Amino acid sequence: MKEIKIKADLWRLTPDWAVAGTKGSFGSCKIVFDLSPDWESLSRRVTFFPADGSDSVAVITSGEAVRVPDEVMACAGTASFVLDGVGADGTALVSARGELRIVDTAEPGGREPEERVPSEIEQLRAAIHSLWTEIEKLKARAV
Repeated sequence: MKEIKIKADLWRLTPDWAVAGTKGSFGSCKIVFDLSPDWESLSRRVTFFPADGSDSVAVITSGEAVRVPDEVMACAGTASFVLDGVGADGTALVSARGELRIVDTAEPGGREPEERVPSEIEQLRAAIHSLWTEIEKLKARAV
């Protein structure tokens, strides 16, 4: 899997563009953000805007690598993304726009994206469920 490393220093992204792969290469690319201290206490997400103008796709992240969504890799062109975060005190930070180039290729047999990104609510529910399960395990061990 291709790994794109991007430094997020306050609002600036370096580099601010990269080639993500070819159209239809689902699950083949992820972005690893190297965050400046400004981002550390914020709840973060990456919002992707596919090259064809279809609906944006938001991925909640807590520091792990972010897989480029299949919806972005489904069409050739220049997709964009932003990293944004919100702190408990209401502090908000939004990065400058980054760009991902998806290179055109022969039609991949009409394949559809294999994995749709869950909505932000679904992502939050999964995170809460995971934390709840972990809490229950810790409580059981304490007894």
